[in-house]
Amino acid sequence: MNTLGSHPGAILFRLGVMIILIAIMMVIFFSYVDDTERELERTSVLQTRKVIDSALMVVFATYATRNRLHELNDLDGGNPFVFLKEYQMLPPTYVGESDRDLSADEVSGWYYLRHRRQVAYHSKFNDLDRYFTIVLNYQDNDKSGSFEPANDKYESLQFVEVAQQ
Repeated sequence: MNTLGSHPGAILFRLGVMIILIAIMMVIFFSYVDDTERELERTSVLQTRKVIDSALMVVFATYATRNRLHELNDLDGGNPFVFLKEYQMLPPTYVGESDRDLSADEVSGWYYLRHRRQVAYHSKFNDLDRYFTIVLNYQDNDKSGSFEPANDKYESLQFVEVAQQ
């Protein structure tokens, strides 16, 4: 009596089914890994933003206690990594300053774009690049166009995301 297992093509059939199942599992696994990498990168960007926002509060407090509030104008659009380095909080993904826009072949990480006065996070995933800037918010009571501690009311110093240009 011949059973299904004793058929001459049974071994090849089983092998083919196993290869197909393993290939499907590999595709599912690698798509999961890709999604996980994207989420890890997004979380890292958010964490660095929070660190920069916290550092901006420390910078404001330092400037206020040292009677240097007039210097807040210099931070508007400035490089936040300068004072993160000073506080020894520089993220390991900070690449440096650049005088040109980022290209696709750049190393992924944080850049300060001097010509734009913006911070860019260049992602290893093409569709996830993000741009940020430091914004000094204040009530310009004397309409001078710059923050003057004696005349204007300070509101906040924030690290905000800006639209990609």
